[in-house]
Amino acid sequence: MTQHLSVFQIFHQSYQYIKSHLPSLSLFFVLSFSGIYLLGGFNLMDNPLGGLIYIIYTYLFYFCFVRVYFKRRPLLKKSAFINAFVRAITISLLAFAFLMLLKMLFLFGLWLLSPLEMFPHIQNLWTNFIASNTFRYALYGIMFLLLTTLFYIPALAWVSAVIGRNASITLTFFHTKDNYWRIFLICFIIYGLVPFAIFSLSANSWLLRAIFSALFTIIQCVIYLNIYAFFYPPSKHK
Repeated sequence: MTQHLSVFQIFHQSYQYIKSHLPSLSLFFVLSFSGIYLLGGFNLMDNPLGGLIYIIYTYLFYFCFVRVYFKRRPLLKKSAFINAFVRAITISLLAFAFLMLLKMLFLFGLWLLSPLEMFPHIQNLWTNFIASNTFRYALYGIMFLLLTTLFYIPALAWVSAVIGRNASITLTFFHTKDNYWRIFLICFIIYGLVPFAIFSLSANSWLLRAIFSALFTIIQCVIYLNIYAFFYPPSKHK
């Protein structure tokens, strides 16, 4: 029988977890803030070494966070680390392929403008639509919907790999069956609206952005792992 994910319950359980684990989460907040503030300005294009260090630091942060959340010992386990790393590469390549496909579709949409030169009125309507906020918001929503399917749901397999469970990417869709829209809604809130709020609140201050980003990183992790725990209860999935 399919279980339906409760959006309210996930947020409520996440709040309860945060409230009862403030000391350990405070430590992770400091680690997240340090990484973002000191290394977050680096990227692979302008500073390959700095960008690589930031990626490694971020990956280790999430790996350790998941291990602590699910009380796995030792903190760094070689087999779990390697298995999770393979899953992370696979899921990232899947997401990258999606982005390339999206880019091709966008370019195809621009190409469609060419035959419309003989119909100036229709061409103007199409051009105005692409430049409109309606198109922008619709594209953003479609991207997030597809990212939920091609990244956030498969990423549950990465969590499984980190804690030593069955890490099948295909099975993530089976476990989350009939709950895609609920997962989309939660992910849209914590990975879509929250980053927008961070940028709005700290547009002119790198320090504030690092603080808000670190704080919401902790909240995002707890919420996402609560979603995982719902679909992968310990008694059913070893």
